[in-house]
Amino acid sequence: MKYKALSLLPLAAALAACAGGGVAEPHVPVSIPTATPLTAGEVTLSSDNGNIENINTAGTGSTSGISIQERAVTKNYFGVESQEKSFIFKTPSGAQYALSSYADPIVPSSFSPDYKIPDRHAGQRLADGSRIFICCSHSGATDEAEITKQDYMKFGAWIGSNGEIDLFAGGFPIGKTPPPAFSWGSPTTETALSKGKITYQVWGIRVRNGQFVTSSYTPPKGSSWSGYQNTPVLSFITANFNSNKLAGKIIGNSDYGPDVEIKEAMISGLTFSGNATSGGKTGKLDGKFFGKFNGSYGNTETSIGGKITFDGDRSLDTVFGGVSYEKDLNNNTDQDTTHLQKK
Repeated sequence: MKYKALSLLPLAAALAACAGGGVAEPHVPVSIPTATPLTAGEVTLSSDNGNIENINTAGTGSTSGISIQERAVTKNYFGVESQEKSFIFKTPSGAQYALSSYADPIVPSSFSPDYKIPDRHAGQRLADGSRIFICCSHSGATDEAEITKQDYMKFGAWIGSNGEIDLFAGGFPIGKTPPPAFSWGSPTTETALSKGKITYQVWGIRVRNGQFVTSSYTPPKGSSWSGYQNTPVLSFITANFNSNKLAGKIIGNSDYGPDVEIKEAMISGLTFSGNATSGGKTGKLDGKFFGKFNGSYGNTETSIGGKITFDGDRSLDTVFGGVSYEKDLNNNTDQDTTHLQKK
C-alpha cells in the first residue's frame, strides 16, 4: 500500500484499505480535509478544454453530473511566462475543484506484501457535503499500479449530499488530444485506430450501500529471478479494430459485487456500445477511446473509458477506465477479441 506523507494519509482511507482485504499494513492516520472549490479568479479553462468529452451515468445533459475539465494557469519563472494545464472537475451545482490526492485510491508501495488495491475507498468530502472518488491526480499515479497513470482521461464516482450518484469518465478522445507544448518540427496528424487490436487493463468503480467500491485489482509484483512475486488479479477488455468488436470482463469481489462481462460490443470510430451482464442482469454499455494516436510513427498512448447502466438494478452501475496493456496494430487479419499477452 502506498505510504503517503503524514499530512496526506487519511484515517478513513486507511480503515477502508484494511476493510477492503489484503494484508494489513502500518499507517499513520490523520483526517481527510474537506475540499474547497476553486474561486472564479482561479479558473480559466484552457483552449483545449472544448475537446474534452464526458461520460456519465447520472442521465443526459451537460449539468446532470460531474464533468472533467482542463484549467490553464499562467506561471512566471524568472520573468518568463508559461502556461501550465491541469485537469479539474465540475460538480452538478457548478462548483469547480482541483484534483486532489485525498480523493485518489490508496495504492501499494514497493514494500507492500502483495500489491493488492483495496476494494473500498473513503474518497473526499466536498464543500457542499457531497463526496468524490477519482482516479487519479498526478500525485496519485504510481508505477506500482499501471491503472493509475491516466494522462488523457479521469474516471470516478460522486455521491451527492442527498444521496444522488454519478459515475463518470472524461478526457481527450483520440484525435482530439492537444499537441505537446514543445515538439520538434510540425506535429503529426492524429488519426483513428483502424486495424489490429489493443488489450486494455481496466478497473471498475461502483457505489454500493453508500460506499465507493472497486473491482478486484492486484498488479503484478517482482519477477522470477528476484524471488518476490505475487498472484496478479487483472481485468481486461480487448478491442479488435479489424472486426470492430470489443469484449472482456471486469472481475468483482464481495464489496464490488458480481463480475461484469462484455461478450460482444460494437466499435464505431472512437466510440463503442452494446450490452454487458452482471449478476444475471443486462446493462447498456457506452464508451470511448481516449489518448493519443500518432499515425505517422505508430506511437499509441491510448486509454479506454466507459459506463454500464442497469435499469433493473442501479447498484450494478459501473464506470471503468483502462490503460493499454498490449497492442498489435500491424495485424489486419485477426478478427477475434481474445486478449493479447505481454511480449
